[in-house]
Amino acid sequence: MEIGKVVLKTRNKQTLATFYQEIIGLKVIKNEGEKIALGIGGRVLVELIEVKHGNTPKQAKIGLYHTAFLLPNRAELGSFLHHMLESNYLIDGAGDHIYSEALYFRDPDGNGIEVYADRLRSEWQRDEFGNLPMATNEVDGDGILMAGVELEWSGAPHDTKIGHIHLQIRDLEAARTFYQTVLGLNLTTEIPSALFFAEGDYHHHIGTNIWAGRDLPNLGELETGLAFYTIQMEEAISVIAERFAKNEITFQEATEHSILVEDPNGIVIKVVSNSKS
Repeated sequence: MEIGKVVLKTRNKQTLATFYQEIIGLKVIKNEGEKIALGIGGRVLVELIEVKHGNTPKQAKIGLYHTAFLLPNRAELGSFLHHMLESNYLIDGAGDHIYSEALYFRDPDGNGIEVYADRLRSEWQRDEFGNLPMATNEVDGDGILMAGVELEWSGAPHDTKIGHIHLQIRDLEAARTFYQTVLGLNLTTEIPSALFFAEGDYHHHIGTNIWAGRDLPNLGELETGLAFYTIQMEEAISVIAERFAKNEITFQEATEHSILVEDPNGIVIKVVSNSKS
């Protein structure tokens, strides 16, 4: 399983697209009507939908905490950090999560962004149950910069992908049931205010938290932010549909190989099957 693309509603698609080109280093893949699709190597990672008369939420809402762009190695992260410093773009923070090193900031619409690189899996620290402990240590910024000193940043590397998506929700137990029981993901890290899920032994493909509170409203139709995101799975779409039906979860068949579903917190997901059967 992988995260495919993150689809955002915005008041001005061109302004936001410029950011994702100049700062993140993505390329425009398609620009048509109210939509712009951006990505790398022909793969769409971010899609922007312009909403006429759109407005920015005035309080925390259900939706995106951050989109996390995974770079192939620490040297590329160092090159990206050089680029950020040269661009004078504000970085909100950074964290050493033991399994990865990450930089945090926001796009012009206020959507959270993480750009990170994983450490070698042999270096990941797990507890006696095989779970990954939650940690945010100080980042070795100088070390990251040195790792990328010989690389000249010229846009997102070809192997860049969305490593994970982190969601802002109101009900952790509902998220646990949906992502672990229904979608069949592993719960890799749990703290009282956040749950992290992954396919296989990855640290997380989906993060969920209640850090903004337990009574968050959903985004309004004209409010900017997360429209939906896609999950790419290897199972046949019929198998996925059967699992939703068994758990009495309403869904809509979007195409022959995809399903639209709303999770219990009101976040829309497009589940795409990579299976040929």
